[in-house]
Amino acid sequence: MYVQLGSLTIALVVVVLFLVFDFSAAPAHRSRIDQQGSSPFLGRLPLEVAYWAFTPLARLVNALEISPNTVSWTCLALGSAAAIAAAAGAIVLAGSLILASAVFDMLDGMVARSRGLASDAGEVLDAAVDRYTEFLFLAGMTIYYRDRLWAMALVQAALVGSMLVSYSQAKAEAMHVTTTRSWMRRPERAVYLGGGAFLSPIVTAWLEPGRLHPVHYSFLGAVLLVAVLSNADAIHRFVTLYRAVKEPADTGL
Repeated sequence: MYVQLGSLTIALVVVVLFLVFDFSAAPAHRSRIDQQGSSPFLGRLPLEVAYWAFTPLARLVNALEISPNTVSWTCLALGSAAAIAAAAGAIVLAGSLILASAVFDMLDGMVARSRGLASDAGEVLDAAVDRYTEFLFLAGMTIYYRDRLWAMALVQAALVGSMLVSYSQAKAEAMHVTTTRSWMRRPERAVYLGGGAFLSPIVTAWLEPGRLHPVHYSFLGAVLLVAVLSNADAIHRFVTLYRAVKEPADTGL
């Protein structure tokens, strides 16, 4: 629990430093944030702070001439390790690894754009890595909750919603249909799921002291949020897409 409280303190210090010394990210990062947009569950300030905080790490990666694809593969490796940790019951470690994976997911884009290496092939690799990373982590959590069917079902609902949000967005883009911005995109899901797992000892110490196989209520709270919002968003996107492609056909009859 002390590690989690220390991490929260460090995060607060980073935010204060950002507000004191740099009120905005670099122009390239601001452009990226403007393009991606924020949501009620992950506002612009956390995105600005993240880009500002990890810019030195991106510069180090550039100095070492590490390719963006290598960073993407590292993201997948961390996600795979998170899945193994989750299945083994090391929930805090799993949360730490999935958050680290999210950092590398952000870094690969920062490195690619700063070195002029951004490409369609890189986007495809990044998208595939994101899907596999998220699937593996939630699959590992499903194994952890194998003796609690209600919790396992909740994790699976979050898994289905996460996959369908990404698919519905890709389908809409392929059919040139504009949909509303999701409230539970990949960054939001990574922050809430990873953060819920990493911070779980703070709640577990109070609600489940000494329990060998704790429920980790803080993590399941994050899972519930992701499950509800991601599935609702996916359904809304599919309905919007259906109506958009159906109307021209109806008009022509």
